[in-house]
Amino acid sequence: MHFEILVEGQCELTALSILMPKIVGFYGEPHTWKIHKHRGIGRIPESPQDPPNLMDNTLLHQLPAKLRAYSKTPSDDRVVIVLLDLDDKNLVNFKAELNTLLLYCEDGFNADFCFAVEELESWYLGDKNALLSYKPTMKLNALSNYVQDSVCGTWELLAGVDDPTVLSGKKRSPQSLNIKKEWSKKIPVYMDVNSNASPSFNEFVEQVRAYT
Repeated sequence: MHFEILVEGQCELTALSILMPKIVGFYGEPHTWKIHKHRGIGRIPESPQDPPNLMDNTLLHQLPAKLRAYSKTPSDDRVVIVLLDLDDKNLVNFKAELNTLLLYCEDGFNADFCFAVEELESWYLGDKNALLSYKPTMKLNALSNYVQDSVCGTWELLAGVDDPTVLSGKKRSPQSLNIKKEWSKKIPVYMDVNSNASPSFNEFVEQVRAYT
């Protein structure tokens, strides 16, 4: 099977590049994949059937056109998977909104929508052993009240036990973006994809493996 995976940005691309071989095996043995990054999540266009604004490379803005394009060249050996941060959205309503985009596609086309709840860092928090392998000095006792996959400012929570100085500046400061990039490169290396406390991560693994 070949997986076309659409993600929000570089961090998701980096993390999944490390995680996919753990989930389905080494590239080309026999499965393959291509991960497409965007410039953030964005929003679904008001008229999904119209051509997208080429200057807007956010995932949701480009998604209707990309799904239509994939649907015009169907293949039994290819699946399209869209990974999104749920943030504070209602899962049922958001997934229903995404599914309506398939109405603009050719008949018989299907895509899977997967979510990181609340965001990608919740997947890291689901594997405490990986966090300690990444940085043994992490004060994981500060996570004792964390409810897995809760909407609580997940990346800020992880930053608080890794490097609290990141939280002293603006939320989207270069320092905060740099630490998110570092996590995406280094934490997935240690993650056990078969033992994770994050329900949304486990669901992603199950949805991908369903095609293998």
